Amino acid sequence: MIRTPLRARTLALMLSTAFAAAAATQAQAETAAAPANETTANVTAGDTTGDTAAQAAPSTFARAIAAARAGDTATAAALFLPLARSGDAVAQFNLALLYYDGRGLPQNHAEALYWAWRARLAGRTEALALITRMADAATPDLRSAIATRIEADLHPRVTAGEGRAMLELSFVLTDILPEPDLTGAYVWQALSAAFETPNAIRARDATFARLDPKDRPAAQQRALETLKSLCDTGLGDPVCTALF
Repeated sequence: MIRTPLRARTLALMLSTAFAAAAATQAQAETAAAPANETTANVTAGDTTGDTAAQAAPSTFARAIAAARAGDTATAAALFLPLARSGDAVAQFNLALLYYDGRGLPQNHAEALYWAWRARLAGRTEALALITRMADAATPDLRSAIATRIEADLHPRVTAGEGRAMLELSFVLTDILPEPDLTGAYVWQALSAAFETPNAIRARDATFARLDPKDRPAAQQRALETLKSLCDTGLGDPVCTALF
């Protein structure tokens, strides 16, 4: 009898559990008419506010889950991809799993890490286990490339003044870059806190404590300068008129 390797069986269970959990989350949300993938977990970038893509297209999400359960992972991947690109954290996590295992998509650990980090930043705590599993693949060059890619993803939301995106960007600078950029992270956490993003104050204060005392005044000044830059490029917040 051919036995499935333990690692493969474990990952298959992980995939099955993830798809089942995603389906359960979706079903509960549709029943309650609440955001499709809302979570109240205490996560790295704060409490997620729900996945808008799943809200907009629950039938697509349900079809993806059904395809995955039926073993048609190619169809599942094709359905998850546009949802993931639109910001659906559960779709991002499931896409990361498919890339990791090479089911429905060619195995690609760089893509798996990218989507796992997108999911993690968006609030999926289970993505951390997958990120940890791929630690050996996360070379400094790959981490830098993923950070650059996610920064580009977040840029439109950041320039629009979305505090949540600023907080996510700060964790790109502390958790994904091979050499953490504490000053840059503080800047975005300070701005995120100013926009009343949940958990931003706690993150800002923790990062501030890690900064060398001699670097703290410059970091605070840079936060003001960054706000002015956002205002100059069209941020329509009342503080722009008041300060600049």
